[in-house]
Amino acid sequence: MGKRKSTRKAVKKEKEKLDTVFNCLFCNHEKSVTVKMDNEHKIGFIRCGVCPATYQSPINYLSAPIDVYCDWIDACEEANTKKRRAASPPADSRRRPSRPSPPRSSQPVDRFGVPDELDDVEEY
Repeated sequence: MGKRKSTRKAVKKEKEKLDTVFNCLFCNHEKSVTVKMDNEHKIGFIRCGVCPATYQSPINYLSAPIDVYCDWIDACEEANTKKRRAASPPADSRRRPSRPSPPRSSQPVDRFGVPDELDDVEEY
């Protein structure tokens, strides 16, 4: 009789670590923004080491540094769209001036645009 087959030990997959250092949106320096999580006060802090950019975001027990960074990106995009809307002229002034409508005749017109008096042709 032979030996029993030996079983292999299960290989543990390493969990991919999420970044805590990111690129700055304002000065565009790579890996200059650090995120610190204050779980006790439930606030995430972002600070750029090159420029004076800072941001705070509320967090919960599931939040990761990437979540605070994404909140910062969303807040910047929202501020930019508000600024664009405020700077753009009102919608009415952007429209082309409308052409004057042609003068209307006092005669009634049918759905084909032919005056009714011309429609009095006998039908066969």
